[in-house]
Amino acid sequence: MRKFRLFFILMFSLSLAGCGASNGNVMHQEGNLIITNYSNYEITDTTIAHLGETISVSPNAIKDTQICYFTMEPANDYVYTVSFVDNNGEKHSQEFTDNFTQDAQVFIAIQYADNVWTIDYDM
Repeated sequence: MRKFRLFFILMFSLSLAGCGASNGNVMHQEGNLIITNYSNYEITDTTIAHLGETISVSPNAIKDTQICYFTMEPANDYVYTVSFVDNNGEKHSQEFTDNFTQDAQVFIAIQYADNVWTIDYDM
């Protein structure tokens, strides 16, 4: 029973993440953590982790200016890590601390410039 419950929670969490495109167009979804890939390179395995545990993951590839939506449970001073795998198979990550409420949205930008990947707030 415990394994079933854990499996259900994991599947529910995964269903709350969404990335990608439909016929080349971004699919707009609900979410309070929104990650945009501004690089010319495709990235995959966009992951949100908290205290070393995976909260949500989207294995879908996202391309230049495509968006990945995640729904985070309401929390104050929530420490989490955003990571992804680049076009060379290398993993990149950055830790953030934010307040997630019903109304607030957090925007994160992934960029590639001068041979360096960055993950930072989207201004």
